[in-house]
Amino acid sequence: MIHFRSVAFISVSLLLVVWSCKDQGEALLEHTPISSDIELFHHITQVDPFVSYTLFPGVDSVTSGTLNGSTAHQPHVRVSMNARALSALQNDSLPAGSSFPDSSIIFKQIMMNGQVLLYAVMFKDNANPLAGNGWLWAEFNPDGSPYISMTRQGVNCTGCHSRERGPQHDYVRTFERQR
Repeated sequence: MIHFRSVAFISVSLLLVVWSCKDQGEALLEHTPISSDIELFHHITQVDPFVSYTLFPGVDSVTSGTLNGSTAHQPHVRVSMNARALSALQNDSLPAGSSFPDSSIIFKQIMMNGQVLLYAVMFKDNANPLAGNGWLWAEFNPDGSPYISMTRQGVNCTGCHSRERGPQHDYVRTFERQR
């Protein structure tokens, strides 16, 4: 004959097993690397949508001009970051010797006459085989079609992002625009 305590013990044990598997599944989903431009665009528009990002601190909402050694992203840009990236900053700066945590996103809208021409995306994922210098680098047309694919591993981007103070700021050159 099965006692109430035995049934309760079995029920609690099964519940713990199910809960444990659920946690492991969520952890696996959280760490599944982005492997395509479609997945990255979906991430920045649906999973962690760029419309909720914070403007890059200490920088005008829309800036123009070039950074030393770069003619990219003209004529105007608006740079923002997700909450994960923002959490790495202290006093609006990245502490010396540190880097952004994985899942940080630096998002740039390239604009002309108030119209968005391109989205430039840096998505931090050190373990991703498609990352260059720890970041996924991509540019998208506003309709989501890739302009520069992340599969290029930042080959179009890292040359400029490695100039000036880029390396000491984890390749984010917008710090050079801070007031």
